Amino acid sequence: MSFFNAVLKGIAKFLFWAAYPVLRVIYPMKFHWEDKALTEKALSGSCVVFSNHLGYVEGLYMTRLLKKYRVWTFVGKDWYEKKPINWLFRNLPYISIDRKSGLDTQWLDSTKEIMAGGSSIYILPEGHTSPAGSMDTFKPGFLVLAKQTGATPVPVFISRKIKPFRLTHLVIGKPLELDLNEKGRPSLVLKKYCEECKNYVGELGEKLGRGEV
Repeated sequence: MSFFNAVLKGIAKFLFWAAYPVLRVIYPMKFHWEDKALTEKALSGSCVVFSNHLGYVEGLYMTRLLKKYRVWTFVGKDWYEKKPINWLFRNLPYISIDRKSGLDTQWLDSTKEIMAGGSSIYILPEGHTSPAGSMDTFKPGFLVLAKQTGATPVPVFISRKIKPFRLTHLVIGKPLELDLNEKGRPSLVLKKYCEECKNYVGELGEKLGRGEV
């Protein structure tokens, strides 16, 4: 690594570290854990963290909130490759993904390589935002990743769209035990567990409403 690249990496890491207290003030968040000890144990290894998708700052926010667990997430290729900020993304826990091409598999290879080093990944399975109180069908990519890496799926519920100076509740669920190698047509097995994962995120929201977490 050249001296110039080392400096850029150092600046990026400093900005990433400095962003945490700023984000916590601008975007106040209250944490709820379904079983903190159990989930933290899972997060000490490689996990696929997934949640409902309400806004556009969730990926940035989640990598900061879960920073001690080495959680990475995705940035659209169109943003990742913008010259003024590309150096920042290249030196931080972000992976480029081509959202416009259904044939892009580079994200999967890049992610598996990163997770092999013990990091986790945060994914938004809906693929687009949905209004609070509803979720679209979960796409199976996050479970394909979990199956191929042996990573543990960890569900998260976000109570509402994250907005400046408005409290949002975040419920981190227990790690899920899914038999992704279950006998049957793989596409149907994944579809079944996608629905179960979606329902589990919804159940975390219901537990929050009942004061059980």
